[in-house]
Amino acid sequence: MHAWITALGHALPGRPLPQADIVAWLQRRLAPGTDPERLRRFAAHAGVDHRHAAMDLLGKEGEEIYPIGRPHADTLARSRAFARLAAPLAAAAVAAACPDGLGRISHLVVATCTGAVAPGLDLQLVGCLGLPNTVRRTMVGFMGCYAAMPALRVAVDAVRADPSARVLVVCCELSSLHLQTGPDDGALIAACLFGDGAAAAVVEGAPSGARLRVVRDACAVAPDSSDAMAWIAAADGFRLRLTSHVAEALGSALPSLTDVLLSGIPRGEVRWIVHPGGPRILDGTERALGLPGTALNDSRAALAAAGNRSSGTVLAILADACRNPWSGPVAVYAFGPGLTAEGLLLERC
Repeated sequence: MHAWITALGHALPGRPLPQADIVAWLQRRLAPGTDPERLRRFAAHAGVDHRHAAMDLLGKEGEEIYPIGRPHADTLARSRAFARLAAPLAAAAVAAACPDGLGRISHLVVATCTGAVAPGLDLQLVGCLGLPNTVRRTMVGFMGCYAAMPALRVAVDAVRADPSARVLVVCCELSSLHLQTGPDDGALIAACLFGDGAAAAVVEGAPSGARLRVVRDACAVAPDSSDAMAWIAAADGFRLRLTSHVAEALGSALPSLTDVLLSGIPRGEVRWIVHPGGPRILDGTERALGLPGTALNDSRAALAAAGNRSSGTVLAILADACRNPWSGPVAVYAFGPGLTAEGLLLERC
């Protein structure tokens, strides 16, 4: 029983915010002991030109969450903002994926790591999308930037178990609610990379639309890497902890993972969509897999245009790629805490 991704779309909230404007805004809010020069250096090397925020980050709403000279908002205030702002963005991504209407949906899979509320985004989407109250819902939470992969795996398993199933997958992240302004380097790097965004996909048992057949998936946890990246709920929002070993650790896991995923398909015959966790992640992936310098152009362009949108980014890149005619295999990779590398092999027919 084959499973197919038949529809894809993504959405960005608000207007594009120039990286220089965000950095200037961040500089006025740096935590005591933070080196402003390090912020500027990280921003200059982030590969990001613009980002988006669901709230008015540089205006009144941003001032309420991140006031100057006073402690920033607690997690309760950020959670309430997520509950208010996430559903409209997620619904916009669904509308982009299905501009002619959603049709029958039997299952809903929602992934996010930037909001933790219940009733959650899944139930909000049931209401605002007009889904039946019998729809089967799954929440994929706190898995970070690779969460689209297990979300798709849940959808594929549902379709293979029931050929009549039609599964809506939605990834929605509001990273702007969890900016940290130092003093550690991990906080500053994240503040220069992450933006808000949502993406959606439909998975079903018959080919149509995007005509992306799911061939196989693979997963690997890089050895001795559990301390390299962490996403932790704190009193003042969620905190990202990073070390300088992320790219190296992921690079060590990718060759064997790729051998399993491609199963004999030459790498030169594959289209590549890799989560743009940052320029070092993309550079390290190219080196580890021996890819040509143009192989990850789509990922670099997505990073420049809207930053790292966490779980929905690879679906957004795939959606944009499917606007053009092409066929053949495509390898989709995403990475996150663990360190975890997840791969999905698709074939566009």
